[in-house]
Amino acid sequence: MRNRVLCVMLAVFVGSLAFAAKPEITNNGMFYIYSFFWQNGDFYEDTEDGDQFFYMHADIGIHADFGAGVSSQVTVGGWGTFGVHPITAEGDQGGTPGENVAVREAYIDFANLFDSPLSFRAGKMHVLYPGQVFDGGEDGAMGAKFYGSTDVIDYDLSWYRLIENGGCWCAGMGPVEDDLDLFGAYFTAKFMEGGVRLSPYWFWRTISGTMEIDTLSYEMKDDPMWLGGRLDVGPIAGFSLNGEFTMMMGQSEITDISTVDYKGMHYMGKFSYAPPTLPLMLGGGYYTFTGDDGDTDDENELYESPIWGPYTNDFFNWWPAFGPAHLHKTAYGFNLLAPFDMYATNLVVINGNLGFTQGPFMLRGDFFKYDRHWVMDGMSKDMGMEFSVLTTYTYKKTITVGATGGYWIPGDWQLDYYGDDYDDAMLAGWLFTYITF
Repeated sequence: MRNRVLCVMLAVFVGSLAFAAKPEITNNGMFYIYSFFWQNGDFYEDTEDGDQFFYMHADIGIHADFGAGVSSQVTVGGWGTFGVHPITAEGDQGGTPGENVAVREAYIDFANLFDSPLSFRAGKMHVLYPGQVFDGGEDGAMGAKFYGSTDVIDYDLSWYRLIENGGCWCAGMGPVEDDLDLFGAYFTAKFMEGGVRLSPYWFWRTISGTMEIDTLSYEMKDDPMWLGGRLDVGPIAGFSLNGEFTMMMGQSEITDISTVDYKGMHYMGKFSYAPPTLPLMLGGGYYTFTGDDGDTDDENELYESPIWGPYTNDFFNWWPAFGPAHLHKTAYGFNLLAPFDMYATNLVVINGNLGFTQGPFMLRGDFFKYDRHWVMDGMSKDMGMEFSVLTTYTYKKTITVGATGGYWIPGDWQLDYYGDDYDDAMLAGWLFTYITF
C-alpha cells in the first residue's frame, strides 16, 4: 500500500514539473484599513455608549500561469481588529480569529478545457454572487465549480463545503456530524451587447444529522433552497436599473416530530442616473426581506441568504451595508442576512440618494427609511430614518481614501421594543484607505 501511495505522489510531482517548467509568476494583493466609530447604539442618550476601533485586512497572492490554460492562485493574509499591547499583551481584539496570517485562497484553474468555453476551478476560493451570496471577502470556502462565458451567456455551476464536520482528525473514531454543503447554479444571459443582463439562479444548502430530545435520538435534515433572478440594465445614457426577486423553498425536518416549509422572499429594485453632461448623479431603491409571522408552526417566512453572508448592496459605500448607523446595529457590523441578525432580516428599506463627482472626487448623500416587514399586533413597523454622507478621493487612480457617517433617528418600533425613553439618535460611520494591486 505504501509503494502505491509513493508511486501516485511521484506521478503527481513529475506531472506538475511538466507544467511548471517555466511558469509565468505575477503578484497581487489587497490592503485596507478602516476606522469605525459609533455613538448611542441603544438610542438612549443618558447612557454613554460608543466605540472607535480599527479594522485591517492585508493579503498578498501569487498567481502562476503554467500555460495550456492551467494556472493557480495562492493568497495569504490576515484580517481583524488589532489592538493587543505589543509588550504586555493586554487589550481586547474583539475575537477576530483571522488576525494571524493564514492561507485565504488556494485553488487551481483549468481555463477553456479542450478549447471550449468550459472552465474548471477547485480549491479554497472566495464566494461572491451579486447582491446577497457573499462569504465576507476574508476566508473563502473549499469547493469546486464549472464556469465559463460566451457572447450570449455566462454560467457558474458550483459546490462549496461551508462546514467540514470531521476530517482527518476524526479518522477511525466512529460517526461524525454531517457536513454543510452549498450547491449553486448561476446563469447570466446577455442582450444588447451586455447592456441588459438577466441572471436566473438556484442555490441548495443541505445538512443532516441526529439530535437528542428527551434522551431519544431523531433524524434531522435541513434543505432550504433559493430560486430567483436578477436584472441589470445599463448604463444607457447614464441610466442604470437593477431588480431582483428570490423565493426560499425546501424544508427543515425532524423525523416523526415536525416539518417546516421555508417560505421567505426577497425583492429589490433600484435605479441610478448620471447625466452625461453634468457632474451629478441621483438614485433610489426599495428592498424587502420577509419576516416570519409566527402564526403557523409548519411555515417559516423569515428570509435568509444561502451563506448567511452580508447583503452587499453593491458595496456602494465601500462596505456591505445600507446606512452606516444601521450597519453598526447589525451582527458584527457586517449586515448579515442570517436568522440571528435582527436588524438585517425582517426588514424593508427605502433609499434615495444624490451625488456629485468631479474627477477623482465623489460626494454622495443618502436617505434611508427602515421598517420591519412583520411585527406582532400592537407594535409599530417604523424603525426610523437615517441621513448619511459618503465622500471618496482616488489618488492617481491607485489608492482610495474616504469617509462616511450616518445619523439615525429612531422610530416608534424602537419605543415599542426597548421602551419610551429610547428615542435618541444614533451616530456611526468610518474612515478608510483601500488599495489593490
